[in-house]
Amino acid sequence: MSSAIPPTYESPLPKWLRLYLPLAIIIYPLFLTVPGWNWEAKVYREFGLIENLTVLFLGCSVVLSLRALLAANDWKRRVVLALFAFGCFLFLGEEISWGQHFGHWTAPEEWAELNRQHETNLHNLKGWTEFIFTTLARNGICVGAVVGSIIVPWWLRRRPAPGPASLNFWLWPSSQSAFMAILVNLSVLPRKIARKIVGQDLPIPYIGHDDGEMKEVLIALFFLLYALTQWHLSRRQREANEG
Repeated sequence: MSSAIPPTYESPLPKWLRLYLPLAIIIYPLFLTVPGWNWEAKVYREFGLIENLTVLFLGCSVVLSLRALLAANDWKRRVVLALFAFGCFLFLGEEISWGQHFGHWTAPEEWAELNRQHETNLHNLKGWTEFIFTTLARNGICVGAVVGSIIVPWWLRRRPAPGPASLNFWLWPSSQSAFMAILVNLSVLPRKIARKIVGQDLPIPYIGHDDGEMKEVLIALFFLLYALTQWHLSRRQREANEG
Protein backbone atom coordinates (compact mmCIF):
# COMPACT_ATOMS: atom_id res chain seq x y z
CA MET A 1 0.00 0.00 0.00
CA SER A 2 2.82 2.41 0.77
CA SER A 3 4.20 2.18 -2.78
CA ALA A 4 0.79 2.64 -4.43
CA ILE A 5 -0.43 5.56 -2.32
CA PRO A 6 1.58 8.80 -2.28
CA PRO A 7 1.87 10.90 0.88
CA THR A 8 -0.42 13.90 1.01
CA TYR A 9 2.33 16.38 0.16
CA GLU A 10 2.78 14.51 -3.16
CA SER A 11 -0.95 14.22 -3.84
CA PRO A 12 -2.03 15.59 -7.25
CA LEU A 13 -4.78 18.21 -7.44
CA PRO A 14 -6.98 19.26 -10.39
CA LYS A 15 -5.27 22.02 -12.33
CA TRP A 16 -8.50 23.98 -12.77
CA LEU A 17 -9.04 24.04 -9.02
CA ARG A 18 -5.49 24.89 -7.91
CA LEU A 19 -4.57 27.29 -10.73
CA TYR A 20 -7.32 28.49 -13.05
CA LEU A 21 -10.01 29.09 -10.42
CA PRO A 22 -7.85 31.24 -8.10
CA LEU A 23 -6.64 33.27 -11.08
CA ALA A 24 -10.25 33.84 -12.15
CA ILE A 25 -11.13 34.96 -8.62
CA ILE A 26 -8.32 37.50 -8.61
CA ILE A 27 -9.18 38.82 -12.08
CA TYR A 28 -12.92 39.01 -11.40
CA PRO A 29 -12.86 42.39 -9.57
CA LEU A 30 -11.29 44.02 -12.63
CA PHE A 31 -14.38 43.21 -14.70
CA LEU A 32 -16.51 45.09 -12.18
CA THR A 33 -14.58 48.26 -12.97
CA VAL A 34 -15.90 48.25 -16.56
CA PRO A 35 -18.88 50.64 -16.89
CA GLY A 36 -22.10 48.66 -17.05
CA TRP A 37 -20.51 45.40 -15.93
CA ASN A 38 -20.69 45.92 -12.18
CA TRP A 39 -23.75 43.81 -11.50
CA GLU A 40 -22.84 43.81 -7.78
CA ALA A 41 -23.28 47.57 -7.38
CA LYS A 42 -26.90 47.11 -6.28
CA VAL A 43 -26.40 43.82 -4.45
CA TYR A 44 -26.06 43.60 -0.68
CA ARG A 45 -22.35 43.10 0.01
CA GLU A 46 -22.71 39.70 1.64
CA PHE A 47 -24.50 38.34 -1.43
CA GLY A 48 -21.62 39.14 -3.79
CA LEU A 49 -19.79 36.43 -5.71
CA ILE A 50 -16.59 36.50 -3.64
CA GLU A 51 -18.44 36.13 -0.32
CA ASN A 52 -20.60 33.31 -1.64
CA LEU A 53 -17.60 31.47 -3.06
CA THR A 54 -16.06 31.64 0.42
CA VAL A 55 -19.19 30.02 1.87
CA LEU A 56 -19.23 27.36 -0.87
CA PHE A 57 -15.56 26.46 -0.41
CA LEU A 58 -15.92 26.20 3.37
CA GLY A 59 -19.07 24.09 3.12
CA CYS A 60 -17.33 21.67 0.75
CA SER A 61 -14.31 21.60 3.06
CA VAL A 62 -16.47 20.55 6.01
CA VAL A 63 -18.12 17.76 4.00
CA LEU A 64 -14.89 16.40 2.51
CA SER A 65 -12.97 16.51 5.79
CA LEU A 66 -15.77 14.68 7.60
CA ARG A 67 -15.85 12.02 4.88
CA ALA A 68 -12.09 11.65 5.20
CA LEU A 69 -12.45 11.42 8.98
CA LEU A 70 -15.04 8.63 8.80
CA ALA A 71 -12.76 6.59 6.53
CA ALA A 72 -9.53 7.28 8.46
CA ASN A 73 -7.95 4.32 10.26
CA ASP A 74 -5.59 6.23 12.56
CA TRP A 75 -6.84 7.94 15.72
CA LYS A 76 -4.31 10.78 15.45
CA ARG A 77 -5.50 11.54 11.93
CA ARG A 78 -9.12 11.42 13.10
CA VAL A 79 -8.34 14.02 15.77
CA VAL A 80 -6.61 16.32 13.26
CA LEU A 81 -9.45 15.97 10.74
CA ALA A 82 -12.06 16.60 13.44
CA LEU A 83 -10.27 19.79 14.49
CA PHE A 84 -9.91 20.86 10.86
CA ALA A 85 -13.61 20.21 10.14
CA PHE A 86 -14.56 22.18 13.26
CA GLY A 87 -12.32 25.06 12.19
CA CYS A 88 -13.90 25.14 8.73
CA PHE A 89 -17.37 25.03 10.30
CA LEU A 90 -16.46 27.89 12.65
CA PHE A 91 -15.07 29.90 9.71
CA LEU A 92 -18.25 29.19 7.74
CA GLY A 93 -20.53 30.21 10.59
CA GLU A 94 -18.60 33.42 11.16
CA GLU A 95 -18.63 34.22 7.44
CA ILE A 96 -22.44 34.13 7.31
CA SER A 97 -22.79 35.61 10.82
CA TRP A 98 -24.40 32.33 11.84
CA GLY A 99 -27.30 32.81 9.45
CA GLN A 100 -27.93 36.52 9.98
CA HIS A 101 -27.10 37.38 6.36
CA PHE A 102 -29.81 35.01 5.16
CA GLY A 103 -32.33 35.36 7.99
CA HIS A 104 -31.98 39.17 8.05
CA TRP A 105 -32.42 39.36 11.83
CA THR A 106 -31.01 42.17 13.94
CA ALA A 107 -28.37 41.43 16.54
CA PRO A 108 -29.44 42.10 20.17
CA GLU A 109 -28.71 45.67 21.20
CA GLU A 110 -26.15 44.67 23.85
CA TRP A 111 -24.30 42.49 21.35
CA ALA A 112 -24.50 45.09 18.56
CA GLU A 113 -22.76 47.62 20.80
CA LEU A 114 -19.82 45.24 21.22
CA ASN A 115 -19.67 44.21 17.56
CA ARG A 116 -17.85 46.51 15.16
CA GLN A 117 -20.30 45.74 12.32
CA HIS A 118 -23.36 45.08 14.51
CA GLU A 119 -23.46 41.45 13.37
CA THR A 120 -24.05 38.11 15.09
CA ASN A 121 -20.46 36.90 14.98
CA LEU A 122 -17.32 36.74 17.07
CA HIS A 123 -14.61 37.98 14.74
CA ASN A 124 -15.94 41.55 14.74
CA LEU A 125 -16.21 41.82 18.52
CA LYS A 126 -14.08 44.64 19.83
CA GLY A 127 -11.03 43.71 21.85
CA TRP A 128 -9.13 40.44 22.24
CA THR A 129 -11.70 38.32 20.37
CA GLU A 130 -11.27 40.36 17.21
CA PHE A 131 -7.49 40.17 17.63
CA ILE A 132 -7.58 36.37 17.89
CA PHE A 133 -9.81 35.91 14.84
CA THR A 134 -8.63 38.64 12.48
CA THR A 135 -4.95 38.94 13.39
CA LEU A 136 -3.64 35.88 15.19
CA ALA A 137 -5.63 33.20 13.35
CA ARG A 138 -5.40 34.82 9.91
CA ASN A 139 -1.66 35.43 10.14
CA GLY A 140 -1.12 31.96 11.53
CA ILE A 141 -2.96 30.44 8.57
CA CYS A 142 -0.90 32.52 6.13
CA VAL A 143 2.37 31.33 7.66
CA GLY A 144 1.12 27.75 7.98
CA ALA A 145 0.08 27.64 4.33
CA VAL A 146 3.60 28.52 3.18
CA VAL A 147 5.30 26.19 5.65
CA GLY A 148 2.95 23.28 4.95
CA SER A 149 2.80 23.43 1.16
CA ILE A 150 6.27 24.74 0.26
CA ILE A 151 8.88 24.38 3.00
CA VAL A 152 7.84 21.01 4.46
CA PRO A 153 7.51 19.20 1.09
CA TRP A 154 10.90 20.58 0.04
CA TRP A 155 12.41 19.26 3.28
CA LEU A 156 10.70 15.85 3.17
CA ARG A 157 11.82 15.17 -0.39
CA ARG A 158 15.39 15.25 0.87
CA ARG A 159 14.71 12.54 3.43
CA PRO A 160 13.64 8.87 3.19
CA ALA A 161 10.01 8.57 2.11
CA PRO A 162 7.68 8.39 5.14
CA GLY A 163 5.59 5.27 5.65
CA PRO A 164 1.77 5.31 5.93
CA ALA A 165 1.98 5.22 9.73
CA SER A 166 4.14 8.33 9.85
CA LEU A 167 2.69 11.74 10.70
CA ASN A 168 4.54 13.19 7.72
CA PHE A 169 2.71 10.82 5.39
CA TRP A 170 -0.76 12.26 5.94
CA LEU A 171 -0.53 15.59 7.79
CA TRP A 172 0.73 18.08 5.21
CA PRO A 173 -1.04 19.87 2.35
CA SER A 174 -0.26 18.91 -1.22
CA SER A 175 2.72 20.76 -2.64
CA GLN A 176 0.46 21.56 -5.60
CA SER A 177 -1.43 23.96 -3.32
CA ALA A 178 1.72 26.10 -3.03
CA PHE A 179 0.38 28.59 -5.58
CA MET A 180 -2.66 29.13 -3.38
CA ALA A 181 -0.42 29.65 -0.34
CA ILE A 182 1.48 32.34 -2.22
CA LEU A 183 -1.72 34.08 -3.33
CA VAL A 184 -3.08 34.05 0.23
CA ASN A 185 0.00 35.89 1.42
CA LEU A 186 0.16 38.33 -1.51
CA SER A 187 -3.53 39.29 -1.53
CA VAL A 188 -2.99 42.40 0.61
CA LEU A 189 0.30 43.38 -1.00
CA PRO A 190 -1.14 46.09 -3.34
CA ARG A 191 -2.64 47.95 -0.37
CA LYS A 192 0.58 47.75 1.62
CA ILE A 193 2.68 48.93 -1.31
CA ALA A 194 0.34 51.85 -1.92
CA ARG A 195 0.46 52.77 1.76
CA LYS A 196 4.27 52.83 1.63
CA ILE A 197 4.46 54.84 -1.60
CA VAL A 198 1.57 57.29 -1.39
CA GLY A 199 0.79 57.09 2.31
CA GLN A 200 -2.74 55.72 1.89
CA ASP A 201 -4.57 52.58 0.84
CA LEU A 202 -4.79 51.83 -2.87
CA PRO A 203 -8.31 52.84 -3.93
CA ILE A 204 -9.83 50.04 -6.00
CA PRO A 205 -13.16 50.81 -7.70
CA TYR A 206 -14.58 47.51 -6.56
CA ILE A 207 -18.06 47.68 -5.08
CA GLY A 208 -18.74 45.37 -2.18
CA HIS A 209 -15.31 43.88 -1.51
CA ASP A 210 -11.93 44.72 -0.05
CA ASP A 211 -8.67 42.83 0.12
CA GLY A 212 -9.78 41.25 3.40
CA GLU A 213 -12.63 39.51 1.58
CA MET A 214 -10.21 38.44 -1.15
CA LYS A 215 -7.85 36.95 1.43
CA GLU A 216 -10.74 35.06 3.04
CA VAL A 217 -11.90 33.45 -0.21
CA LEU A 218 -8.33 32.40 -1.03
CA ILE A 219 -7.89 30.91 2.46
CA ALA A 220 -11.19 29.06 2.04
CA LEU A 221 -10.01 27.66 -1.30
CA PHE A 222 -6.72 26.58 0.29
CA PHE A 223 -8.75 24.77 2.96
CA LEU A 224 -10.78 23.08 0.23
CA LEU A 225 -7.59 21.84 -1.45
CA TYR A 226 -6.41 20.42 1.88
CA ALA A 227 -9.76 18.72 2.52
CA LEU A 228 -9.71 17.27 -1.00
CA THR A 229 -6.21 15.91 -0.42
CA GLN A 230 -7.31 14.24 2.81
CA TRP A 231 -10.39 12.76 1.18
CA HIS A 232 -8.30 11.38 -1.68
CA LEU A 233 -5.95 9.71 0.81
CA SER A 234 -8.81 8.11 2.76
CA ARG A 235 -10.44 6.88 -0.44
CA ARG A 236 -7.19 5.36 -1.77
CA GLN A 237 -6.47 3.65 1.54
CA ARG A 238 -9.98 2.20 1.66
CA GLU A 239 -9.71 0.94 -1.93
CA ALA A 240 -6.31 -0.62 -1.16
CA ASN A 241 -7.69 -2.36 1.93
CA GLU A 242 -10.71 -3.67 0.04
CA GLY A 243 -8.52 -4.84 -2.83
